[in-house]
Amino acid sequence: MTTKKIVHVGIDVDDKAFHGAGLSLETGEFVQFKCKPDFGVLRKKLEKYFPTDKIRLCYEACHIGYPLCRSLNNVDIHCDIIAPSLIPSKPGKRVKNDRLDALKLAEFYAKGLLTPIYIPSEEDEEIRDLLRSRGFLVKQRKMLKTHILSACKRYDIFFLKETCHKTNWTDTHISWLKKRAKDLNREVCRIDIEMLLAQFTSLTESIEKLEAVAIRISESERYKKVNDALVCFRGISTITAMTLISELGDIWRFPHPKQLTAYCGLDIAEYSSGGKQNKKGITKTGNKHVRTILIESCQLALNPPILSKRLRKLREGQPQEEIDIADRCMSRLHKKSTRMLYAGKHKNKIKIAAAREMLGFIWEVMKLTTPKAQ
Repeated sequence: MTTKKIVHVGIDVDDKAFHGAGLSLETGEFVQFKCKPDFGVLRKKLEKYFPTDKIRLCYEACHIGYPLCRSLNNVDIHCDIIAPSLIPSKPGKRVKNDRLDALKLAEFYAKGLLTPIYIPSEEDEEIRDLLRSRGFLVKQRKMLKTHILSACKRYDIFFLKETCHKTNWTDTHISWLKKRAKDLNREVCRIDIEMLLAQFTSLTESIEKLEAVAIRISESERYKKVNDALVCFRGISTITAMTLISELGDIWRFPHPKQLTAYCGLDIAEYSSGGKQNKKGITKTGNKHVRTILIESCQLALNPPILSKRLRKLREGQPQEEIDIADRCMSRLHKKSTRMLYAGKHKNKIKIAAAREMLGFIWEVMKLTTPKAQ
């Protein structure tokens, strides 16, 4: 019985064309090709050039996402998606094009020098994209708020000064702005404020709809157990919990919290040489969405470990083991934050350190509530 020859194929993906290169380490032969950016056309090219070979294919993580990889795996063509930032580079090389990039991918892939990324399930990818869209709209609304307040200053509209209220963007503030805009004698200014407020209302409604969908999905069998365990932590809401679940994916791929910390970019950068140790800030590599949501969850880390009414209600009916982990996390964050504050550390550094500590407890509770993949 003859064994199939293994051919490693690198694909440089683009909106206009796919550039491919296949390399066999056994014979040293390589084949280069180009095709339309379509799965069906790519499959025909692979069958044409490697009809009897065992194909192992890879391409860089980019805008096309995971569908191409899933389609190839479904037809028994092994495919990996490569982390672009971890591809080796040759210093001094000044020639770069799609054809050479594909050949370089095939060569490095055949020698085991590339790092594949984790491919989430389609269900996780859908909820992840939904929550990222929500985050995008939240940023847009934040910028719009700033723009509206700036416009109001130019039009001599001062809510806090005229009403003696202390906070903007409450229901009272928005109602007052709408009424105040109607009373403006300057037509252009009135239209400007009304259009901006209409856009603000539209964004708010869109965000609320996305949040409602995320909350509904959190009650499904796939997410309910992990979500209920995560909301036991102070600072973690359902939206935060679903973001963590969808962004982290299979928690069992992290054997130790150190790997998870590095994945989120919360580990400490270091450049030490010649007996000198020089530690810098966090690396900020990896998943920025998890890093951001964790730091936001630690805004109250300095507060004493006291349970609110909302948190007590969320913990009702939860296993005691999960509640104990959340309590240990709350006490740990308070002690560490207080110690760092008395040591004169900046509050932002305290929040980042607290987020790094919190990640370890999240890892522990997610491993407790997530079944290991077979």
